[in-house]
Amino acid sequence: MGKFSSFVKGIMIGGGIALLLSPKPGKEIRKDLADKADETLDKVMDYTDKAKETAKEAVDQAKEMAQETTDTVKQQFASKAAEVEEKLDAETEAPVTESDELDPIEEAMKTL
Repeated sequence: MGKFSSFVKGIMIGGGIALLLSPKPGKEIRKDLADKADETLDKVMDYTDKAKETAKEAVDQAKEMAQETTDTVKQQFASKAAEVEEKLDAETEAPVTESDELDPIEEAMKTL
C-alpha cells in the first residue's frame, strides 16, 4: 500500500503544481483541482471496492476448502473408528482355548 499511496500523493502534488503554474484565473484553478481530486477519489474507491471483493472471494474459498477438509477428516475418522471397534469386538468375543491358558509351571515361573 506504501507505493500506491506515494503514487497518489505524487499525482496530486504534480497536478497541483501544474495547475498553479498555468495561466488560468484562481476560480478555474480551484475548480480544476476539485475535479482532479474527485477523479482521484473515485479511482481510489474503485481500487478499494476491487480489493474488498477479491478479499471476500479469497475468504469464501478458504472457508469452503476448510469445510471440505473437515468433512473428509470426519469421514476418515468415522471409518477408522468403525474398523477399530470391529477389531475390539472380535478380540473380546474370541473364546479362550486351552493353548491360551498357562499351565501351573509357567504361571509359577512368571511370578518369580
